[in-house]
Amino acid sequence: MGKRIIRLLLAFALLAAVVQPAAVHGEVLTAEEKYNKLVEQGIFEGFPDGEAHLDHNMTRAQAAKIIALILSLKENPSGANIYIDLDESHWALGYIGAATAADILEGYGNGIFDPSSDVTIEQLAKIMVEALDLEVDEDAKVEGASDWAGKYVKAALDAGLIPEQSDYTKPASRDLLVDVSYAANEQLQANAEETGWMTSAEQTGARKVQITFQGKADPDAASIVIERIGNENERTPVGIERLEWNADEGSVTAILNDKAETGSYIVSFTVRSDEKTVTSEYQFNMEAETLERIELGGSDQLPQANDVAVPFSLYNQFGEEMDERPEDIRVISIAPRAEIHPELNLVVLDLAELPKETFVAVVILADNVSADRIYKIGDIRVLDRVSTAGFYDASGNRVSTLKKGETAYLLLTPLDQYGNPFYDVDMDWLNENLQVTAVVHDFRPLTLPKQLEKHPKSGLPSVSVTGGSYLRDTVITVTITSKLGKILAQESITVEKDAEILPPPTPASIKPSMSVDPNSIVTVMDATYTITTYVTVTSQWVTDLHYMMLPESDPEPDVEDLLQISGTTATSGRVKTSGTKRLELAHVYPNDLNQKFKLYVVGSAGDGLIKTQKETVEIDTDSNNVFRFISISGNVETSTLVMYLDYTPQTAPVTVYYVVNDTPLPTVNSPDDVIQLLNDSNTYITRGLKLWGGISDRVLVSSNPGTYYAYVVLEYRGVLLMMEETLTL
Repeated sequence: MGKRIIRLLLAFALLAAVVQPAAVHGEVLTAEEKYNKLVEQGIFEGFPDGEAHLDHNMTRAQAAKIIALILSLKENPSGANIYIDLDESHWALGYIGAATAADILEGYGNGIFDPSSDVTIEQLAKIMVEALDLEVDEDAKVEGASDWAGKYVKAALDAGLIPEQSDYTKPASRDLLVDVSYAANEQLQANAEETGWMTSAEQTGARKVQITFQGKADPDAASIVIERIGNENERTPVGIERLEWNADEGSVTAILNDKAETGSYIVSFTVRSDEKTVTSEYQFNMEAETLERIELGGSDQLPQANDVAVPFSLYNQFGEEMDERPEDIRVISIAPRAEIHPELNLVVLDLAELPKETFVAVVILADNVSADRIYKIGDIRVLDRVSTAGFYDASGNRVSTLKKGETAYLLLTPLDQYGNPFYDVDMDWLNENLQVTAVVHDFRPLTLPKQLEKHPKSGLPSVSVTGGSYLRDTVITVTITSKLGKILAQESITVEKDAEILPPPTPASIKPSMSVDPNSIVTVMDATYTITTYVTVTSQWVTDLHYMMLPESDPEPDVEDLLQISGTTATSGRVKTSGTKRLELAHVYPNDLNQKFKLYVVGSAGDGLIKTQKETVEIDTDSNNVFRFISISGNVETSTLVMYLDYTPQTAPVTVYYVVNDTPLPTVNSPDDVIQLLNDSNTYITRGLKLWGGISDRVLVSSNPGTYYAYVVLEYRGVLLMMEETLTL
């Protein structure tokens, strides 16, 4: 929480308390009565003699406690780590840290907070002025106030927060603090019925931040933003995967997309109600995940065998099991072979050569953390039972149901007589010692023999089942038994019914559709200043297009208005379409240049019995974006004639077709004529096709002096513009 919450929630309370202290809640209380109420709520502490002692001074530590309690801030000892004059055992450490983290109180600089010094009137003025976000005059000077405090004292006096004094550096009396604190507490309690504010934020996991709040916070009307604070106080948003609300307990846990990095963070907590929106902020620290604890699992006894797997777990500083492990993790043991599995959290031991009843110590070390455990070697390994982990698809995702043709794998873990898992077990050996069946519980149950196989991703033993075509939802049950017929494991999955074998539903009615390709929209101005906009409309189950272009400010026609259009004008019409149609819309020069229009289109068939929704297209005739071929120019560069083209839009990607000859070409009268010459068998000075990006592009013509005749066509969004020019070197 930061100054913003104080501004929003205390502004009315403080002003009401100081400017009009007599009638905030319909009753007039003396300062001593207010003090007694605050003592009852634990905000102020009473004295042994039962007196209020309102003439006493208030220390900075006491003020921190009062502010923290009024705002329901959670004690935060770590927030006071920046102060070197606070002992860890100081009674107010948590309150000072909370008020500091909330950006309400600050020290004197150089790590000094001075908790036992009195709160002065000018210090109180600064707290209240910043809390209320009052404007200050940076050049203000007040007699009796320190130079740094003049602007705050002046603002507080103007707002009626404090009475005039001859000396503002003296301690503030408890009665003034009581008046302000009482009004603030009353108003906060009233606000809590409408909206809540944040009281703390702390990291509770590698990807978890727990936020506590006071008052009401509807999850549907609240939002949370978490940002990381950089070296120069820049803020970088942190992705939030989901929020887990516990509104009854006044908390919400943000699950981040990624694990946190070490650094400072800030939470913005916004709650909206019918009458207002309250945003509170709280700065806190997060640390990257580190290994805190290692636990070795498995039974106390291990079989006398090779490839014995002993599981272990890694826990971070939050008590969470880690899904990544340190690179330097290693194992030490007297076993002939002791290795860390490359992917799974398993220690693999070879124990077949060690005598029965031998004790084997296993030690795991990583990141200066270690764990050890002593195991006893028992009998030769025997397959005793099987545990299941549920059904998964080939990619390793958990599945609960199947559709026709989909395959799921029931993952199995064979266990020995001591409960230890078999590691890298031979599948042939496993199939020899286990029997697997899959029963399809259709109208007539069907029992299918199955073979164990390795899961495609994890490599664990598994049984695959594939959904068939069934008239109803059907259950497939997989059963694993021993060679003696003892059921070792059993699990089922449901296959959803196949809709294709049911009576077909009523044929769907024809749904016409229509759309406009935004990349087809182009407004063109040719050499005669004729302005035309082209728009390509694609449709399905449509025979006619009804359209109308109007200035942006004109009233919008509805579908029925468009369907009434019959003839064709420069800006409206009804045209036939076979699926793709380019509309041509004429403009008036110069009135329609640099204007905005809207094109409304609807498709129909069957004389309007079938119709699409109305499509609206925005058209902008900005002269900088209108497609226009402005000029061809020649320039001599290093004794070579170079041809440049000027057109708009300047950086638009256009296709350039060009032919340059040393004599005129009288047969070239259209863009198509120029394009055809690119494949002509005759010889020209230069010709070609280029994809032109605009300003820096050019065409090298010739280094021989003479007169040249250039014929150029520009193509942009399917529109061709042609120009001829004579160039001289």
